[in-house]
Amino acid sequence: MFQKAQAFSSERQIPTFLHEPPHRHEFLNSSGAVIPCTAFGNPNPVIRWINDDGTPAADIPGLRHVRLDGSLVFQPFRTDQYRQDVHAATYRCTATNVFGTLSSRDVHVVA
Repeated sequence: MFQKAQAFSSERQIPTFLHEPPHRHEFLNSSGAVIPCTAFGNPNPVIRWINDDGTPAADIPGLRHVRLDGSLVFQPFRTDQYRQDVHAATYRCTATNVFGTLSSRDVHVVA
């Protein structure tokens, strides 16, 4: 059994989602949100989040960042910190390795 697991782990594989984010995610400004996105591939894929225009969803201190585990995090915020381009936007998670890129469905975020 160990040899089988070892053989599987050495196979090259395009990314596949272990946890694809939901189509829609609503949250309160007082609670924030964490939207997970995890994928498997060999070599391990790099997880990135992109805006609906294809640009990277850059970290915005105090509002939005991507964790090392690939989750998109929206921090709790005051109502005067609301930004439509951040809190009422569409995102996609991508998983990339040398064999290809996998994109999630659109994730509509509403705070």
